[in-house]
Amino acid sequence: MSQPLSYLLDGVIGVQSGFEDQQISEMTLDSRAVIGGYLFVAMNGSQEHGLKYAQKAEQSGAVAVIWEYVDGIDVPELSIPLIAIKNLPASLGGIAARLYDYSNQPLQIVGITGTDGKTSVSHFLAQAMNASGGSCAVIGTLGIGNPNALEKATHTTPDVISVHKNLQRLSQRGSRCVAMEVSSHALDQQRVAGVNFDVAILTNLTRDHLDYHGTVEAYAEAKAKLFLEHRPKSAVLNLNDDFGLLLAEKLSGSDVTVVPYVIGDASDYTETTLVASSANYNHRGLSAVVSYKNQNYSLGASVLGDFNLSNLMATLGAMISLGYDIDVAIDAVTKVATVSGRIERVALNEHQDFLTVADYAHTPGALESVLSALRVHCSAKLICVFGCGGDRDAGKRPLMAAVAERLADVVIVTDDNPRTENPVDIMSDITAGFEHPEAVIIEHDRSAAIKLAVQQANTGDVVLIAGKGHEQAQLIGGVEYPFDDREQIRQALATMEAAA
Repeated sequence: MSQPLSYLLDGVIGVQSGFEDQQISEMTLDSRAVIGGYLFVAMNGSQEHGLKYAQKAEQSGAVAVIWEYVDGIDVPELSIPLIAIKNLPASLGGIAARLYDYSNQPLQIVGITGTDGKTSVSHFLAQAMNASGGSCAVIGTLGIGNPNALEKATHTTPDVISVHKNLQRLSQRGSRCVAMEVSSHALDQQRVAGVNFDVAILTNLTRDHLDYHGTVEAYAEAKAKLFLEHRPKSAVLNLNDDFGLLLAEKLSGSDVTVVPYVIGDASDYTETTLVASSANYNHRGLSAVVSYKNQNYSLGASVLGDFNLSNLMATLGAMISLGYDIDVAIDAVTKVATVSGRIERVALNEHQDFLTVADYAHTPGALESVLSALRVHCSAKLICVFGCGGDRDAGKRPLMAAVAERLADVVIVTDDNPRTENPVDIMSDITAGFEHPEAVIIEHDRSAAIKLAVQQANTGDVVLIAGKGHEQAQLIGGVEYPFDDREQIRQALATMEAAA
């Protein structure tokens, strides 16, 4: 449904009246996508200004151009409205929200942020709500749409125009809730501006993305915007995390309803805190007792690891915030399944006497979480295969080595996604973090490293292949090669079975 340009820009600071009004059917940041009826949005990029492509956009059918004002830039002459807007990123979300209005088919929107667990919580929530008769879609790392029929995504959180367009599209398709992963980059770059969140969830906060944010403090400040600037109706906060405790304190007494969750002893917390205790773990999944408002409930699910227990608790908190009775929420959560590439059990059959797992863990905190989580499933050796991506935060490489050495019994270091970096240099950064590098196995060939790990596993062992999870390609020297850790695990298991 098209909207007048004057309506889209009404109230935007600095927009001068007097431009020729136009009917806008779509808007885009990409001049190559422009056709008739489009509004072209020219942003000031890190390499060049989008205004450079304004004439091309007009030739392709754009009926108007709005652009991010920058002093001294060459402004082309166009026959269509060309409107400068200072601080356009701050206004773009509101403009997109007006064009892609879905208020006649309202959505409940849940934003999930944190260093780890965003994908799992978003999918757990969608699975649980759909199992209880709801209609919940996801927007995140694995894709957009129903969890069982995802369309590919290019970013954890898309650009702000795509966010609003996808929300409208999901609403039109019948979704009544969307669980959206909200990254720190997205919050810093205002990619969720104009989104009204019903619920915001914090999973945790550990070191990540310092190549972008510079400091942990700046990273935390970006994450906090979801709670302190977007002002959701409810905030579901992890009290096992220091940042969760800080946010709970900052939101105390505000108009945001805080729903805390924790793994601990119910006697240490208020009755309105969701508390998981008496946890039990095996090769098939986990179980725990959940305490809430002086009542106890039994929770069980076929997912692995103590951090997934925390993710299940975040899911329960979100469902309660959305109006579900806790007994309905508990029943729905028991039906969730492992999310692709997130502590995913990979096996050829149910008779396998050791556990093989693929996980996306690619930060020190995530690797520590998954290794700690798998230790409770391990009665013998814990074998860890990991590497570090190129062209990313080099400071985390020795930290990941230290984590692996401390928590695993056998460590195999391999290539992850070297991208344009020399894999030898990446490996050198990693091995600097080992106290006993002589005990570590180095194997650059990731396929060979996975095979080596699986083939040395015995009864009661757990093998973790960390770093890529759901990814189906390896990036080497700027080239993308097909590669799936899970398929590599299956091939190694098949080779073992054939040789037995």
